[in-house]
Amino acid sequence: METKEYFEKVMQDYNQHRTGRSLRKYCKDEGVDYAWLIAYKKNYPPRKEEAVSEAPGFIPLSLEEEKPEPPVWRVAQLVLSSPAGDLIEIKSNNLLVAAELLRKMSRP
Repeated sequence: METKEYFEKVMQDYNQHRTGRSLRKYCKDEGVDYAWLIAYKKNYPPRKEEAVSEAPGFIPLSLEEEKPEPPVWRVAQLVLSSPAGDLIEIKSNNLLVAAELLRKMSRP
């Protein structure tokens, strides 16, 4: 059995049948070499540096996408007409500010 397959099988069995035992206790009960398992676990999966060294001409790139801001309510255009006939246009990205302004304007 391949080393990788054996390691994965042991870890799968441990996760399914651990019944409250630590990995060390499980290895002792099942006859698995704990020292080998821990040494292999430190190098599993293969490090990224090793993958890069296999193909020296290849440089992996990672793209960072901009996360769009979640859609929120905003005041695109609010036109108020005063009793004298004047028009007031309000534009705001903050709905709470526009609501507070309207509340203050509604007071006599």
